[in-house]
Amino acid sequence: MKRIAILTGLWLLLFLICGQNITAQIKNKVCDTIPYEFIREKIIIPVTVNGVKAKYIVDTGGKTGTMHDAVTEMKATAAGYMNISDMNAQGASYQEANLRDVSIGNYYTIRQLKTMVFPKNPFFTELGVVGILGGDAFGQSVVTFDSRSKIMVINYPYRPEGLKVTDGVPFVNDTQHHSIINVRLGKNDLRVLFDTGASGFLLYSTEDYNKLAKVSGMQVTNHAYGIVAAGITGLGQPVDIKKVNIPSIRIMGKEFTNVGSTTTIMSTTIIGVDLLKYGKVIIDYMRRRFYFFPFEEEKVDMGGAPSLWNVSILPRNKRFEITTVWDSIKDKVAFGDQVININGTSLEDCPMSQMAVEEIMNAITDDSGYIIIRKDDREEKIEIRKEK
Repeated sequence: MKRIAILTGLWLLLFLICGQNITAQIKNKVCDTIPYEFIREKIIIPVTVNGVKAKYIVDTGGKTGTMHDAVTEMKATAAGYMNISDMNAQGASYQEANLRDVSIGNYYTIRQLKTMVFPKNPFFTELGVVGILGGDAFGQSVVTFDSRSKIMVINYPYRPEGLKVTDGVPFVNDTQHHSIINVRLGKNDLRVLFDTGASGFLLYSTEDYNKLAKVSGMQVTNHAYGIVAAGITGLGQPVDIKKVNIPSIRIMGKEFTNVGSTTTIMSTTIIGVDLLKYGKVIIDYMRRRFYFFPFEEEKVDMGGAPSLWNVSILPRNKRFEITTVWDSIKDKVAFGDQVININGTSLEDCPMSQMAVEEIMNAITDDSGYIIIRKDDREEKIEIRKEK
């Protein structure tokens, strides 16, 4: 279900902690190193808000949002409403609040940060976080992600020493806090968002697929009908999904070949958190520039279309339902069928969460298994399998 070399002198300087405890509005130099946890493909860091210690997911593709209970504990003040759209292109209106005295690490402090106010979110609760920190939280800084050391480094107001503007590429969007850049897909430019909140390497938008399918050399390897994923606003509506194999994507000189992805209904293609496996990423929000320093110079074969179960199962309508159906099984099951057992594990007492059902699926050691569905008061055992 699941979805170069290094400039040694430069990076040694990056990891020094320097400066004084200051706010993000000002004068003194900040260089702060923050160790992070990497859980369920999410970068999680400690944050203190108005004296309240909490943990947040670092989501460079999103906007800061905090669950209601935490907002109350942090004594945030109301700040109106905001309309947003999630990864399923579903819109929602959220109340906003102002968080005061936000400390990220020891030295980077924001006097006031606007947050969306989320309802209780089971995924956040299971991860032990209160919400997400979007790019807006780092708008007055330069952020380095180093996956090998599992650290973020925050610099303000200067770039890390030795880092040249010419080493990076500019943002190509008008939104200040979204790191959207051009990459090369074959011989074509492709606008992508680098999003640490997105799992995997590539989430390819259907819109970009329709534009570039004929000129990029990509292949469609499979087809499905269902829900792309669970977004902030919940489950989306079912759509046609394609599994594609892209011959080449080049990110600032680093080439990735044989790149597999499933299409999404988002308007922008996303490069996800897996990019950090292959190099250090620096986002200079103040100067609107993006840097990628690969760990190795050689091109990387990404292995083609991802191997996925030919059904997806998520909590829906207060039960577990089939939410994606790939072509190989479409004559046996349908979107919305109730699932009561996965490979011998009853779902009767299973928590109604995406993480819980994914753990059951991931525990299947073979490339095949079975589910039991209940339809019209009858139970039926259906074989499922992983496939490209």
